[in-house]
Amino acid sequence: MLLAAFDSISKYFPDTGTRALNSVSLDINTGEVHALVGENGAGKSTLARILCGFLRPDSGRIVLRGREVQFYSHKDAERAGIGYVPQYSMLAHGLTASDNLALGHEPRKLGIFYDRRRAEYDFLLLAERFGFSVDPLKTVLQLSQSERRELEIMRALARAGDILVLDEPTSILGEKESSSLFTLIRRLKKSGLAIVYISHRSGEILDIADRVTVLMDGKLKSSVDTKELTEQSLAKLIVSADLSFAKAECKTKVNAGKTVLELEEISLNSSIDKLSLAVKSGEIVGITALDGNGLEELESMLSGEKSPDSGKLRILGMEPGAMAGKKRSHHTVAYLPTDREARGLCMKASAGLNAVAAKLYDFGFAEYARGRSPLTEAERMLAGFGVKAWQRRRIDSLSGGNRQRVMAARELDGQKALVIAANPAQGLDAAARSLVFERLSAMRDEGSAVLLLSSDPEDAASLADRSFALYRGSLLPLEAGSAAWASSLTGAE
Repeated sequence: MLLAAFDSISKYFPDTGTRALNSVSLDINTGEVHALVGENGAGKSTLARILCGFLRPDSGRIVLRGREVQFYSHKDAERAGIGYVPQYSMLAHGLTASDNLALGHEPRKLGIFYDRRRAEYDFLLLAERFGFSVDPLKTVLQLSQSERRELEIMRALARAGDILVLDEPTSILGEKESSSLFTLIRRLKKSGLAIVYISHRSGEILDIADRVTVLMDGKLKSSVDTKELTEQSLAKLIVSADLSFAKAECKTKVNAGKTVLELEEISLNSSIDKLSLAVKSGEIVGITALDGNGLEELESMLSGEKSPDSGKLRILGMEPGAMAGKKRSHHTVAYLPTDREARGLCMKASAGLNAVAAKLYDFGFAEYARGRSPLTEAERMLAGFGVKAWQRRRIDSLSGGNRQRVMAARELDGQKALVIAANPAQGLDAAARSLVFERLSAMRDEGSAVLLLSSDPEDAASLADRSFALYRGSLLPLEAGSAAWASSLTGAE
């Protein structure tokens, strides 16, 4: 049954000259998972934000339950029954799960005081109804990535009950956590919800969606039932370039040199247990793990956010604290974090400034005299990663995939001694994923030591020269492409 419809929706951003949507029409049915796909910048997020009340269309109509509606804010969309789960977490990390669910809609005692027990009761009622397993008394910081995603969905369901918009819901989840999420989505679909599912992963789209709508350059390219598609045919619909969709193989003959990164029996709480590893120049070492096996904690130690409880971590023979900050960040280490908003980007700054942030101290009179400026440098860097219409735009106005491209353009520019790439392909379309992987491979061939941390075994298997599974805080060596991948990730014999 038809629940909602977009009719000739258009959206133009005059400050950047970008036509994000051009007469796009779309139907959403009850009890259906409708996938919305396309390359980075195709207009998916803009269309979703219009449906959820964050943006207003320049022209066209939104029809909900047979009546034309106009949303002036996200609150209007919530009252109409539309919930939104963003790609990037908007949870308050210091609050409990039940407090996050109630945030902005707090139950009151005597009309004044926050009723925490009622909030916990409401949380448990919703969890029981839809089969959620999140502990209401845990803070967000204590939750795993998959539990945080469940909590985001609970928040959306608590405020709206007819349409659920999921923006790249598996971008930071491993295979096991994604499978749990798909089971939840199927339960929600059976309960009668309409689900708009935004993703770049063609395999999971065919697994979970009933219909697929493809956008390209702000226009509707096609809308088709998933049973009529294969993974390869869907991938070819999504991209505008003529790409090969075979498994990425960027490897060349490895000529490993001196040790750049050395981990010597490092431990952290109960997450990492006496882990030792050496990454040498001229090689890519991949580490993959399911959620809850210590990958997040390992990234935190490598980024300097946390220090190991015991053991040594050295870069070029020095402990991170002994290295000059400017030298380490600019000339020695490139870091692509999983949480790019919190760790990698300044969301209130422009895309250009984010791109050249590591190089600002390099620009002096001599550079300007040669015609080299931060703006021209940003233009060169961003063009190499296909970021379009970025001039005068703040980074938070770009789509998730384009934010990742901006960060990759900054971190993977020039030669670095060490590259720490944590889930570098999350949120990227096929073309951008290929660009990032080719650049990581090229940096390896030029002598960089590359450590790839990924919750997606395909990334590590296709790119790494040496591969490990992280299971319960310990490393298990693997041969890429072997049957040991699945068993080692789960600890099976």
